[in-house]
Formats: sequence, C-alpha cells, structure tokens
Amino acid sequence: MSLPASPTCVITGAGGGFGRALALELARRQARLLLSDVNLEAVQETARLATGAGAPAAAARRCDVSQAAEVEALCAAGDGRVDLVVNNAGVSTGGFIGELSLEDWRWTLDVDLWGVIHGCHFFTPRLRAQGSGHILNVASAAGFVAAPRMAAYNVAKAGVVSLSETLAAELEGTGVHVTALCPTFFKTDVVRSGRFTDERTRHLAEKMMAKGIPVEEVVRAALRAVERDELYCVPMADGRWLWRLKRLSPDLYRYLMSRTVKRW
Repeated sequence: MSLPASPTCVITGAGGGFGRALALELARRQARLLLSDVNLEAVQETARLATGAGAPAAAARRCDVSQAAEVEALCAAGDGRVDLVVNNAGVSTGGFIGELSLEDWRWTLDVDLWGVIHGCHFFTPRLRAQGSGHILNVASAAGFVAAPRMAAYNVAKAGVVSLSETLAAELEGTGVHVTALCPTFFKTDVVRSGRFTDERTRHLAEKMMAKGIPVEEVVRAALRAVERDELYCVPMADGRWLWRLKRLSPDLYRYLMSRTVKRW
C-alpha cells in the first residue's frame, strides 16, 4: 500500500529517537501527524519541528501507552481517516535473569509489549471499519535473536513480533496491513533512560548503540516495508543473518549465544 498524498499518521513515542525521525520524514511527505509521548514537552518539540519540515498539521499529546485508557483517548483524538499507525513507544532494560528486578520486568513488558497491544486493540477496529490503513509495530531483532542480558526486552519484542503475525493473518483481505520492524542496534537515546542491573551491562548497550547505523536509515527502511506491505522489516544484515542461522541450525545458534555469555 503506497501511502497517499498527505497521509494521516499516528506515532507513539514521538518525543525523540526513531519516533521523532519518522515524524520528520513523514512531515517532508506533507503528512498530517498525531504525535504522542509520555514526555509532553519532548513531543511538542517534535510537533514544532515537523511543522517546520512541511507537515500541514502536527498535534502533540501526552500518552502513557502502558495505560489502556490513555491509548483509547489517543485513538479517539483523531478525526476521520487514519493511514498509518505506528506503535513505537518503548524502553530498554538489561541484566541477567534473576538479577533484573521484577519491577523492571513489569515496566518493560508494560511499555514495550502492552503498549503495542493497546495500540493494536484500539486502532484495529477503526482501520478495519474504513477498509484501509497500515499498522507499523516497532519490535526488534531482539525478538528472535534472544541475546543474553536482555531477557525482559527480548520477551517483550518477541511478543510484538507474534502479535504482528497474528494480526496480519486476522486482517487478510480487509485492506489493512501490518509490518513488524525488527532492527538491531541503531543510533538513538533509548539506552540513556533505560534500567540496567550494572554499569557493565549499560556500557555494552551504549557501545553497541554507538556502532549502529543512523536512525534515518531505519526510518527509510520501515517506510519502504510499509509501502510494499511487507510483514517483516529486518533492515540490518546482521539481524537477517542471525535470523537465518537460528532457523537453519538451532543447536549451533544456542552454542554461539552461550559463548557470548562466557565472553561477556
């Protein structure tokens, strides 16, 4: 589905990182934007930048995606047709199982998984009723790579991938399409606000993030996948190769992951 001229788009987690970069790219396509973030000042700045980049309209709302009522209100805030819904809001955590606190487990799942569930739950009926539109769920290669020290994040993103697959099957033939975006590391500030059990784990995450590709490349890959109606978007070669290796030889893959733990 090629996005129409001046599409109407809803983006959660638009206060920075991927959400802001996506909003600015869509603004250059003259998109009408409904932007949300738990940080109202940050998303208001994104709306201001988007207007300057060409968006004919850019509204900003505070929304905590872990709260169903707030996502329901976000869905109700937009009038008329919606062409693209981007469930992007997310957080990061790191630490070995048994060391990462249960509070941090719940925080990760509440935002990274339940936030996407809420977005799909409230926006899907609206898109189905209009007979068109696209849902872009921001998952991660972590959802199938399952790297050590990332259990809570891995579990949440695996859930997003599964949710996207299920939703795509349920929406077949309705005119509504779904894409699960599964990047590896790219340059954003998500680690800065993350919760980690120790400084070494945080340092490893920061190091990998710093080596990642620019966020704008991920934005362009995601929009290409949307316009091609692709269910999976795995924009980085390392993610694609790890996914293939895991499917081809699960035992070898498990061995390599165990070696990663020992090396760390």
